[in-house]
Amino acid sequence: MKVKFPFFQALLIIFTLLSWVACGDQKDCCAPPPPDNEPYTQGIFVVNEGPFGGTGTISWYSLLTGEVRDSIYEKANNGASLGLFVQSVAFHKDKAYIVVNGANRVVVVKASTFEYLDTIGPLQQPRYFLPVDDNTAYISQWGADGLTGSVAKVNLNTLDIEKTIPTGSGPEKMVLFQDALYVPNSGGYGVDSTITQITLTDDSAQILDFAIGKNPASIQFVENGANDKLFFLCKGYFLDPTPQGWLNYLPENISGYPTPAYADDLTIDPATGHLYFIGNNQVYKASPNGADVTISPLFTGSIYAMTLDPETGLFYCADAKDFSSNGEIFARRPDGSVQFQFRAGVAPGDIVIVK
Repeated sequence: MKVKFPFFQALLIIFTLLSWVACGDQKDCCAPPPPDNEPYTQGIFVVNEGPFGGTGTISWYSLLTGEVRDSIYEKANNGASLGLFVQSVAFHKDKAYIVVNGANRVVVVKASTFEYLDTIGPLQQPRYFLPVDDNTAYISQWGADGLTGSVAKVNLNTLDIEKTIPTGSGPEKMVLFQDALYVPNSGGYGVDSTITQITLTDDSAQILDFAIGKNPASIQFVENGANDKLFFLCKGYFLDPTPQGWLNYLPENISGYPTPAYADDLTIDPATGHLYFIGNNQVYKASPNGADVTISPLFTGSIYAMTLDPETGLFYCADAKDFSSNGEIFARRPDGSVQFQFRAGVAPGDIVIVK
C-alpha cells in the first residue's frame, strides 16, 4: 500500500506480521473475456490495495466505451484472489505483472485476459516492477523488516531472481534513464535521505545523497541535454515533531522547495517538462525554469493517488473514501472540474494508463 500517513504506516507494520497464502493457480475463465477489439491492455487500470486484512483487486475502465469491470483477475481465474495489499501493476509485451505486497510475490498474467500464468517469488514486501528490456526486470522491495531495502533482478524468460542488489530503506517506484536505474529510498518503516543509482551493465550500486529532505518517495527525470535534472519528492518523516515534504533535484540543487508533508505521486508531462504531485488533498504543479522551480496549487479534492494522461491533460485522481468501501476515480481537468468518473475497488492506490 502507499503508506502516506502515520496511521496507515502503523497498521501496515501490524499486518505485515501476518502471513498470507493466496491461491492463484487456476486458469479456467469463469467470465467472458473482453471483446477481441478491446483487450484489457487498453484502458485505465486501477490497483486497489484492498481492506486491512482482506485482499486487493484490479479494476478496469474502457476509454472506448466507458465500461467498468471490477476484480478482473478474480473473474478470469475462478475467483482466485491476489492476496493482501495489491501494490502496483506493470505491463510488458503480452504480459502484466501484478505486485502483491502482503503476499510477497508478483503474479504474472496474460495481459489481454488477466488469466494466471506464473508467479515470481518469494520476495520481501515487493513494491514496484520495472522491465528494462525483453529479458530483464527489477523489483523494489522493502525487506522483511521494512528497513532492509533491495532491488531484485529478474530473468523474464525463466522468472528466476538472479540477484538481489542492496539499496537504502524503503525503495519505491524506479525510473530508467540512459544506462542506469534510479531508486528513491522512502525510508520504509524508518527514515532515509538517499537515492540509489544502479548501473545496468554490471548492476553496481551507488548511493546519491542530498542535503535536504527526508524519505524520497517518487522521482522523475526532466531531460534538457546537459542540464538534465533528476527531481525527487520527499514525504518527510512521520516521527518528526513537524513533518515536512520537499521537492528537490540533482545534481546541483542543495536548497529544495518545501511541500506538504507526505506529498507523493510525482509525475511529468514530457512535452512541457512540468511536474505534478499530490499533497494534503491537493494537486500541485511544479514548473522548472533554469535553476529555479515555481510551485503552484491547481485544485483540491479527496485524493489518495494521482496520475496524469499527457495526451489529454486529464488528471486521474483516486478517492479512497473510508478505505473499507469502494473508492472512485475522477478524471479532472487542470482547473479541477470533473470530465467523468467511475467506480473502483477498496483503497485505490495506483492508476496505470495503457493505450
